[in-house]
Amino acid sequence: MTVQVELPCPKCKSTKMKIERPEIRETDIITCAACGHNLGTMASIREKMNKAYQKLKQTPAASKLQ
Repeated sequence: MTVQVELPCPKCKSTKMKIERPEIRETDIITCAACGHNLGTMASIREKMNKAYQKLKQTPAASKLQ
C-alpha cells in the first residue's frame, strides 16, 4: 500500500508524493509520484517546512514595526 502526501516537487512542481508504507515514519524517503524525484526523509522535509513557517510568522511582525 502506498500513502500519498501533497508537497510541491522542486523538480516538476507536482504535489503528489509517494511513501511505501501505510504509516509515515520520520526515516521514510519521500518520492515524487510524477517524476520520481527523491525529496529526502520525512524528518528533513518536516524540518524545512517548520523553518519556512517560522520565517513566515516572523516576517509580518517585522514589517509592522517599520
